[in-house]
Amino acid sequence: MDVNEAGRGNRRFFAIASLGRTRWYWVVWPSLGELQASNEPLIHIAEGYGKTKAEAVEKALEIAGRFAEWIAAKYAKTYHHNTKAGTTPERDSSHIAESPLVMHEFLYRDIYDAATKQWDSVPHRVVRRTRKYVYVEQHSYSSDNLTGGWLDAERPTYRLDRQVLEQEGYAFIPASSYLSDKEEPLFFNHERGKRYSGRLPTCLEVLHLSWPCTVADVQEAYRRLVKSAHPDGGGSHSKFLELQAAYEQALRICR
Repeated sequence: MDVNEAGRGNRRFFAIASLGRTRWYWVVWPSLGELQASNEPLIHIAEGYGKTKAEAVEKALEIAGRFAEWIAAKYAKTYHHNTKAGTTPERDSSHIAESPLVMHEFLYRDIYDAATKQWDSVPHRVVRRTRKYVYVEQHSYSSDNLTGGWLDAERPTYRLDRQVLEQEGYAFIPASSYLSDKEEPLFFNHERGKRYSGRLPTCLEVLHLSWPCTVADVQEAYRRLVKSAHPDGGGSHSKFLELQAAYEQALRICR
């Protein structure tokens, strides 16, 4: 399909937002025609960063085409926040484990065991909390670890968004951190078997799914909802981007 052809259903749309000095985020979303023609779920077409607003606009237009609709910056900023960090519901803020000697607070990462073909959770110790961030050790916890000494401050940590972690129950490791292909980029408040026993995550509510569900369930729900959510299919930009963010978050937690 020629995305530069004018006409309802053929328009891509894009947004630009400033994320700080010399850092402009741009993102391009698919047209309704592209969504209908694709056999696979489509989220954004492309995204990236520019040093100036003009550079970001130029890069976005190269992908979006000259008939694309330029929408408000708030959509780019919200989409960037939602897909890079996660957002919304209310949840317990922490999980505390007690040993005979010391109280530890843990967050959990999911690890896949190829031998058993099972997912399991491994604990990582929380080093400290500030008003905005939670610092968690990069290496998983072992009862043999030294604790309560000067070495604690020397251990490498990941910095997580505290508000997101406390509201959503999980938070993503910053995109600037190095991760191997086998490492999951997020931490959870609870072990895998104890998650979502009560209230559903908002991303599953948006997709009209219940827990437990699979990646295939998430993809099927997205395909069913995305055309009506698209602005050219009777939806709105905000509804469409909410669905996009929910889809990406749900893929993470249903793996």
